[in-house]
Amino acid sequence: MAIEINVPRLGWSSEDGIFAGWLKQPGERVVSGEPLFALESDKVTMEVEALDSGILRPLEGGPAAGALVVVGQVIGYLAAEGEQVAEIASAAAGAEPAAGETAAARPTPASPRARARAKSLGIELAAVSPAPGGRRIVEEDVLRAAAALPKPAAVPVEAPSVAARGRRVIAARLEESFRTPHFYVQADVNATALARLREELLPVLLERDGVRLSVNDLLIKATALALRARPEVNRYWRDGESVPWETAHIGLAVQTEENLLVPVIRDADRLGVGALARARQALVEKSQAGRLQAGDSEGASLTISNLGAFGVDRFQAILNPPQSLILAVGRMAKRPVVEGDAVVARLTLPLSVSVDHRVIDGVAAARFLEALVQTLEAPLRLLL
Repeated sequence: MAIEINVPRLGWSSEDGIFAGWLKQPGERVVSGEPLFALESDKVTMEVEALDSGILRPLEGGPAAGALVVVGQVIGYLAAEGEQVAEIASAAAGAEPAAGETAAARPTPASPRARARAKSLGIELAAVSPAPGGRRIVEEDVLRAAAALPKPAAVPVEAPSVAARGRRVIAARLEESFRTPHFYVQADVNATALARLREELLPVLLERDGVRLSVNDLLIKATALALRARPEVNRYWRDGESVPWETAHIGLAVQTEENLLVPVIRDADRLGVGALARARQALVEKSQAGRLQAGDSEGASLTISNLGAFGVDRFQAILNPPQSLILAVGRMAKRPVVEGDAVVARLTLPLSVSVDHRVIDGVAAARFLEALVQTLEAPLRLLL
C-alpha cells in the first residue's frame, strides 16, 4: 500500500517552505533514511530524508521546484512495485467521508496569515481554493484570488521571490515574538578568569580536536548548566499553559550572507567543552553553507545572540518563539569598575536576558542570571 510523502515542519513557527526539487528520480526505489527531496526555509536548503521505503511516485500536478508548499501537504507517494499514482489517487478519491459529512461540506483549512490577509483584502475564504496539491489555503492563494478579482485598473500581481518569502517568514516570527510580554534582566560578568581559561584551553583543543575554542562555546556550556540549576525557567508557553523542557538544548544565532539562522547544540549541559566546540563549529559551517537539516534548528530552551564581535557593548534581544529566554551578549572589554574606593579597569562581559513574562517571573529570571554569572566567574565548573 502506498505511503504519503508529506511536507515536514521546518521549524517551530514555520507553516510553509519552498520546494527545491526531488533528490530521487520518479520510479526509483527509495530506502528509508535516504535523502528524498529538498526544501528551502529562510533561504536555507534542507535535505528531507525518506521515512519509509518504496518506489517514488511524485504527485501528478504536484509542486515544481521553486513552488511554495505548506506543512502536511502531500507531494508524492512511496508505492509498492508496479503501483501507479493514478491507482493511488483513485483509491484516495473513493475514501468514505466521515459520518454526517460530505466532501463538499468540509471547510478548507487556512493558515493564520491567509486568514489575516483575506480579512485585510475583504475576501471571503470560502471563495479561495488552495493550489493544486495543497491541503489548506495559504497567503499566496489569497493573493492569487485577489489578483483574479475584476478591478477598474488592474495591476499585475507578482508572486514574491524566494528571497522575499524567506524574509517574510523571519518578519512573521518577529511579529509573533514582539507580541509576547517581554522583560529584561542584566548583569556584567567579571570575565578575567573566563578569558584566562579560554587562553589555556585554546591550544590544547586546537591540537587535540582541531577546533578553535570560542567564548560562545563557554557561554553555551554555562547557560545550559544554569538552566539545569534553575529548572523553573526552563519552560515555554503552549496552548495557554507553561510547559517544561526536558532538555537543555541551546540555540546560537548565526548570521549568514542573507539570513539569520539559529542552529541548536543539543544536550549542551552534558557535553565536554571540546565536544561542544566541535558540535558548534559543525553547525556554524552547515549554516553558512546552507546545509542545515530541519531538525538542526528545533527544540532549544534558549538562544544566545552575541554581537560583541561587531563592537556592540550591550543590547536587548527579541525572543525566538517558542523559547521563553534569549541571552544577548555584548563586547568583552576592559571597563571602569569601582573596587572599594578606587576605580579600576576590569575585563567585563555584559549580559542581558530577555524573558517571556507569561512563563517566568522577575525573581526566577534574576536567579537564573545569578547562576549564569557565578558559573562564568568561576569557569572551572565548566570542566567538571
